[in-house]
Amino acid sequence: MKHIRAISVALVAIAMLMLGVPATPAQADGAASTRNIILLGGAAATYLIVQHNRKVHEQQAENAQRQAAAEEQSNDSSSAYQQAEHAYQEEVAVNAELQKEIAYQNKELSIHDDGGPGNGATVSYGWGNV
Repeated sequence: MKHIRAISVALVAIAMLMLGVPATPAQADGAASTRNIILLGGAAATYLIVQHNRKVHEQQAENAQRQAAAEEQSNDSSSAYQQAEHAYQEEVAVNAELQKEIAYQNKELSIHDDGGPGNGATVSYGWGNV
């Protein structure tokens, strides 16, 4: 793309220099008119190339910006998932400790109830048999 831009800048410079060259008096054969038409056509082509390159660069910049935003959103989603996974693992660990505590309390209650283990009523706190 740098080559195309350099070429278009060179064409603009040449066209501007050609416009500054003093024109010879008009000939009856139309050479000056032909030269002016060619110069005008070259200047118009150069202008179109420059405008096309500008539009292409704008589109590339917009695409790059969209891609960067998508990557940022993806990174944010990945980070949020990892944090949720970590919080879930912490919650699982807390629940396991609570289950151990409840099992210990159930065991203690059954020991002190009717004088021995297994003689008393089993108390359930919703964890099932642990």
